[in-house]
Amino acid sequence: MTDIDAQIQLGYQHHSRLSEFDRLVYPVVSRRSRGLSLGINMNPDKRCNFDCVYCQVEREGRLPPRAPDLTQLEQELRFWLERIAGEGFRGYPLRDIALAGDGEPSVVRELPAVLSLLRRLKQEFRLQGVRLVLFTNGSGLERADLVAEWDGFYAADGEVWFKLDYWDQASLEALNRTRLRCDRLLATLDRFAARYPVTLQSCFFNWGDIPFRVEDYAGYRDCVKERLKQGCRITKIQAYTLARQPTESAAKAWGDEEMRCLGAFLRQQLPVPLELYFERGEAAEN
Repeated sequence: MTDIDAQIQLGYQHHSRLSEFDRLVYPVVSRRSRGLSLGINMNPDKRCNFDCVYCQVEREGRLPPRAPDLTQLEQELRFWLERIAGEGFRGYPLRDIALAGDGEPSVVRELPAVLSLLRRLKQEFRLQGVRLVLFTNGSGLERADLVAEWDGFYAADGEVWFKLDYWDQASLEALNRTRLRCDRLLATLDRFAARYPVTLQSCFFNWGDIPFRVEDYAGYRDCVKERLKQGCRITKIQAYTLARQPTESAAKAWGDEEMRCLGAFLRQQLPVPLELYFERGEAAEN
């Protein structure tokens, strides 16, 4: 066992990014990927234009003032792909390579170069069936240098998983605590998803002492309906609750019955496939 092996805990309750060891690439067992995901921390400086109340990233203290180093990133990717491209890692087959991390990947200047690198490595290591997944709040999707990458990204089994926890400006500010405009984010989603399919990733949880009421999410339902009306190609919705302790103690995971109640509500009224992910990360329902 190498030093890196000893530092890694696999399981739905552990999503360590090894950032404390100055590393950018990390394997995790992802409930939404249904297996092993090789993550890329695009934001080692922990800077994000969202400050979600359920975030697990600790942003206090001095932040490292740097972007991801492309040479280091390629070296780490090659290290892991040489180990897991064929047989996987600790019995888990590789399902995807995910661009995520400690902030918003779509605003990172180096993202186009990283997307190009991933396409090249996927061909080199013959990673058929391994997806490339971008986790994003959508704020940088229409950058000119990124627009030129999307056709190639999708041709290489790329997927965009778009964060949508909100449905209006008030819910965006309350849940995601950002200065960004709800109407602008949704307009970006409408334009992007009119051309490329997207997965919506939506987190549901208790905030403080506010009781669960499924009717409070009619706004979310209506927001998704409007996106479909605008021509968005929504492949599916991933509705999940917290599986690990967030930074804000007032954010609490929903129980299984609450998630099932929400799932029934959304399935009755939205013509989109829905996946539910519960607090016990291994449980999932289509």
